[in-house]
Amino acid sequence: MGVIIEESGMCFGEYDESQVFQIETSKQYTKSLRDIPADKIKEKKEAYDAFIKEIVLKLRHSLSLYGNILLKRYSEENIPVNMVNPDLSNTEIYLILVINPKNGIWEPEPELQDDIRYHMEADLKIWKIKSLLVISAQTAREKKFII
Repeated sequence: MGVIIEESGMCFGEYDESQVFQIETSKQYTKSLRDIPADKIKEKKEAYDAFIKEIVLKLRHSLSLYGNILLKRYSEENIPVNMVNPDLSNTEIYLILVINPKNGIWEPEPELQDDIRYHMEADLKIWKIKSLLVISAQTAREKKFII
């Protein structure tokens, strides 16, 4: 049997073992290139998983609260009129997560966006959300989302 690589909900393969080098699981990547001591890998993974869980929870809470505002279970106070219009059938929802790292320099990793999309898959379908994007503060500034 050959090597099958599972990544982002897809199975790649089946490849001959002599033709596969899995960078993300290699010692060179996990120890040398990423400079993460072996005893810290589990800690980093747990911190990343907690971050994903926190972001997903905030996105779900935002959607649920908005839905409940539309159902008049919460006040419409301070909500723009076009967001509480009785007919929102043609309204498209886009979720955009802006990451602002401490040092100010960060390029969005596709894996982060993929992980959030994976955990939000059912929510995205139920709400018929067009897109979920993860962008840097710099990109958000260029698109005039932030000043």
